[in-house]
Amino acid sequence: MSKLTASELALVAELEDCALLALEEAWAKFPMKQKPALVSRSYRVTAGMAYFRSWEIGISFRVLKTAEDVRETVLHEYAHLLAVDRHGRKGAGHGVYWQQAMSDLGLVPKVRHTLPVDRNQSRQKVIYQCRRCGALIERKRLLPKKRRYLHRSCGGFIRFVETVVVTKESS
Repeated sequence: MSKLTASELALVAELEDCALLALEEAWAKFPMKQKPALVSRSYRVTAGMAYFRSWEIGISFRVLKTAEDVRETVLHEYAHLLAVDRHGRKGAGHGVYWQQAMSDLGLVPKVRHTLPVDRNQSRQKVIYQCRRCGALIERKRLLPKKRRYLHRSCGGFIRFVETVVVTKESS
């Protein structure tokens, strides 16, 4: 993470406490062969991740901003480790064993979060122009160079004009 303000540091400390409480809650209900370690990761999009080899739960305070989101994520990842603890490698993933572990923990088996993340903002804008009608076409990504592309409206070939870096203020 970049440098945090005092209020942001306090929020992260509060969320870390929530994560530890959620881990203790899950451990009390369903102990496993080994207690997972809780580690902070700086994911941009992923809220959390279960590491089967090191028996860790990684959570991202860049994505998680509320105590309830932290609790739900820690329990989601704990369910992954619980399913693997109960059923071995076939318990990995979001299959029936994980779904059962989620139900045991009192949660609805939801695979993906809907939290706002950094990656959802465009970082560039690519502009093309039709050679026939002159229309400008904006895209988020460059087109592969070894092909020729046609404008949908008039059938003219399009050519690359420029790539514009999008900042948070201009988006």
